[in-house]
Amino acid sequence: MQLTQASYRYRRVWLLLGWGMVAAVIVLSLIPVEVDLGGGRDKLAHFAAYGGLSFWFGMIFGGRGLQLGIAVAFAAMGVALEFLQGLTEYRSFEIADMVANTVGAGLGWCLVQTPLRNGLGWLERWISAAAGRHNGTSA
Repeated sequence: MQLTQASYRYRRVWLLLGWGMVAAVIVLSLIPVEVDLGGGRDKLAHFAAYGGLSFWFGMIFGGRGLQLGIAVAFAAMGVALEFLQGLTEYRSFEIADMVANTVGAGLGWCLVQTPLRNGLGWLERWISAAAGRHNGTSA
């Protein structure tokens, strides 16, 4: 069980990418968008986005309680963004979107409780091995 914040060599990069994803979700939630994701595909997009955020930050920050807090925070962000969308003339407030966001964040938390939580560690080892091969050394 992972009890503390994970220690990664590229932690700043992972955080930068994560916060970039958060910014993208916020911006894409609040700007006028002409894309039609009918047929429930928009719910899949909500589910995947919030699941991805919860999982990503859960890999960076260890400990079930903290990871659960991250998932709850992203679910709350999804609810808040839905209310903000309802205040615009070009977006709509949908309870189903809030449900998809929350279920996605919950799934992200569930996934980070599995060995998949080591994904960034695996990626860092792969990067180190690839860099070693590129530099003519073996890692």
